[in-house]
Order: sequence, then C-alpha cells, then structure tokens
Amino acid sequence: MKRAKRYPFLALQRRRFSLNFENASSLADMPSEKDFYRWIWLALKDRFRRADISLILLDEEEARAYNRDYRGKDYATNVLSFALNEGEMLPGECADGLYGDLIICPQVVVKEAAEQGKTAEQHFAHLTVHGTLHLMGYDHIEEAEAEEMEALEIRLLAAAGYPNPYQEDEL
Repeated sequence: MKRAKRYPFLALQRRRFSLNFENASSLADMPSEKDFYRWIWLALKDRFRRADISLILLDEEEARAYNRDYRGKDYATNVLSFALNEGEMLPGECADGLYGDLIICPQVVVKEAAEQGKTAEQHFAHLTVHGTLHLMGYDHIEEAEAEEMEALEIRLLAAAGYPNPYQEDEL
C-alpha cells in the first residue's frame, strides 16, 4: 500500500505546505530538512491553508551581505525573513496563503546557543519558528507586539516539547 494511502494526513500536509530547502552552509551536524519542515509547519498550520517557503542556510559572509544589503546592518544575524510583497497579494492568490523566504546563519545560531546555555537544536527550532512568525506579520518592535510574539513562540515550542526560549531572560 502506498504511504499516502496509509497516512492521508501526510498527503494533505504536503499539498498545504511546500518547503524549498537549500543548505549552502559549511557547518556540519545541523538539524535536517525534516526538522526545519516540522518547525515551520508548527508555526503556520493553524493560520494558513497554503504556504510556500524557501529556507536557505548560509555561512556568515553571505548572511552578512544579506543583512547589510536589506537591513543596513553590517554583521551576520541569526535569521532573516522576507515575506513575498510584504503581505500584498498577487492576482489570483488566496488570502490564506503564505509565501516568503527565510535565511538562517548556522554559525550564528550555534554561537548564540552556546552563549545562552541552550542546545543548538533548541535554538534552531526557536529561530525557525521566530522567522516564520515574522513572515506571518508578527514583529517585536513595540513592547505589546513583542509580548504577543514571545507568548506565541513559547506556546508553539512547548507544543513541540521545547523549553521556554526566553526563560533565561526572566531570571
């Protein structure tokens, strides 16, 4: 029996969410494409009926160039989010679709995880969810927005079995 017939949920999930994954990073021992897929799906499954997201893992030099060119900040950052047309819909698109790009710099993520006393997996999961929420329109510039976004991150990550990523900040 075909896998999709045994597991119809998987076929439905694949129709709803497509991840275009590229690992252009030289860092070894990172989460798998399947892990990234699971973390992004966790963030968007209850809000969007269709999503097409590209995730690119880049080394520091390339991540720095993107951060400099698009945000005016000349350093490599952990995650960058680029929503397609920043929320504007293209002709023929459904209002329930999410389209965008995520760039993650694994070297920065691993360094931050060590500094924060977290596992690399925990930090990758958090930043993948965090970046996906940015694609969905969440932000943390204003205090109220930050509290809403952080509460959602905590709830989503807890559902996946991860600890509160902001717990250290609360001590």
